[in-house]
Amino acid sequence: MREIRVYEFYELSDYERHNFTGITKNDIGSLRYYENGRLHRTDGPAIVYPDDYVEYWINGIQTSKEAQEFYYSLMKLKGLI
Repeated sequence: MREIRVYEFYELSDYERHNFTGITKNDIGSLRYYENGRLHRTDGPAIVYPDDYVEYWINGIQTSKEAQEFYYSLMKLKGLI
């Protein structure tokens, strides 16, 4: 996965915004993980703020840590990860 530095996700072109898969890091150090233009991460939080506050997202839908861990376990069990 490639990492690019952007100040805001929405500064990307329309094509990049809707198709981007990777990690963005803004000027204050927040990390955001995207897959196909949606916040998404199966093995940890999709947003990590500098103060260690985190948010979990799967396919663009915010979820709890427990739901994300269940999803990850299920995908791993099915051999999809």
